[in-house]
Amino acid sequence: MVFLVFAICLGAFAGCKNNETAKQHEGDPQKQDGDGSESNETATDKILYDKVPELDFEGYSFRVLIGTFGLDGQTLFPEGEIGDVLNDTIYLRNRKIEGRFNIEFKTSVVDLGSLQPALRKDVKAGADSYDEYMQIDRYAYTSAAEQLLYPVSDLPYVDLNQPYWCYLPNKQLTVANKLYFGFSDEMLTFFEATLPLYFNKKQAQDLGIEDLYGLVRSGDWVYDKFFETAKLAVRDADGDGQITEKDHWGIAGDGDTTYYCFWNCAGLYSVEKDKNDIPYFAIPENPKFFEIGEKVIDMLNSRSGLLMNSHKTKLPSYGGPATRSAESQNAKVSFFKNGHCLFMIGTISEMVKLRDMPDDFGVLPFPKYTVDQGQYYTRVYGGFPFVVPTTVQNPEIVGAIMEAMACESRNTVIPAYFESSLQNKYSRDTDTAEMLDLIINTRLYDLGDTIWYDQIRLSYTEVFESGQNTFASFTEKNQAKYQQIIEKAVNAILGG
Repeated sequence: MVFLVFAICLGAFAGCKNNETAKQHEGDPQKQDGDGSESNETATDKILYDKVPELDFEGYSFRVLIGTFGLDGQTLFPEGEIGDVLNDTIYLRNRKIEGRFNIEFKTSVVDLGSLQPALRKDVKAGADSYDEYMQIDRYAYTSAAEQLLYPVSDLPYVDLNQPYWCYLPNKQLTVANKLYFGFSDEMLTFFEATLPLYFNKKQAQDLGIEDLYGLVRSGDWVYDKFFETAKLAVRDADGDGQITEKDHWGIAGDGDTTYYCFWNCAGLYSVEKDKNDIPYFAIPENPKFFEIGEKVIDMLNSRSGLLMNSHKTKLPSYGGPATRSAESQNAKVSFFKNGHCLFMIGTISEMVKLRDMPDDFGVLPFPKYTVDQGQYYTRVYGGFPFVVPTTVQNPEIVGAIMEAMACESRNTVIPAYFESSLQNKYSRDTDTAEMLDLIINTRLYDLGDTIWYDQIRLSYTEVFESGQNTFASFTEKNQAKYQQIIEKAVNAILGG
């Protein structure tokens, strides 16, 4: 099947920043240059090529342990073509890599919770069971601390400066300049966990809202404008004097995917690196965290109906309030899909759920904090990388396959993903392509949001959800604990 309009913007679907642009973004994100639009360099139909030489691995069985996970039922190793764009593209990618290197993929599937125990058991036993193991990112970090991982930066042929490797996120994952695991375009779960901002085009037009795409391009798409615009959509449709699920809201979100965006998309990391590339807890030293926290609390308290948090709001018709993340996210998507709000903060994986939305939807990057912020940032709140065990017997084979799979995924799988997700003809336009380009190329990965999800992200989410500005006192109370948690993991990785 011929790719849609996005095929002409293949570079837009890199999934990762190109190397030249990425190198401009090292260091303090608040000191980066840029005009907020990075799509000029990447809007191209250029096919990328890896630098792996001609190699014949003589029918080697390349063994991968994967977990049951989302992708709306999609498998990363399908058994055949079924007429589905994404499935068939992944299938053909795998066959191409097998033919190129004379290998055969052999996969085993276990429950997500069994992935790390399987890795630990195999390595401790000295077993050569798999060449790659899928891991949840925070557990991969634990595996690195347990000395279970062969650093991906040490693998032959892996070139982490190539555009199909996620430069900025991987830069955050290094410890003392060594990358034990990282993300590439092969890892669709990382791509799917990217958080754009969706909007209802019909409502925007009916409300007379200015061109949101134009605001993005001019650099004027900022928090104040976002909240101001969202307030325009709030309406007591049934006239009962209160805003309920029957009325119109400004923003749909859920706690897990909403609040940290306001920090991350202002270019802030709750965990940063020192001059020796060692992670540390960074919130206490940066007053901007507290400034933004106060602003968000004040804005959300300023208007009933501004934010429908599906984790907290009673939505009987949509299954809420939901105590589990999946239920909460489904309630949020249904609420937006049925036209009850103007904006939705959601993941790229939720795009496919909007294919049959009655109104056309658009996609935007999350706004900047202020107009003088150098660029837009897009939060990624997790992912499942492939890791290599220390018991690996053939690092040359693993490095070659990992590099080639990343490159081929950049060229074919990411465009296919968008083609399968954007079935509504109105969403397959050049504006959407441009915005997706910007979103994917400005991804930010914060260790406090991902690796230390249980300790840091969830705790601060509760502060946001309380509606009370207690960020300073909460940080003062907990900063020593968080720093100790980080130091313990880092020291273990370094063998201390």
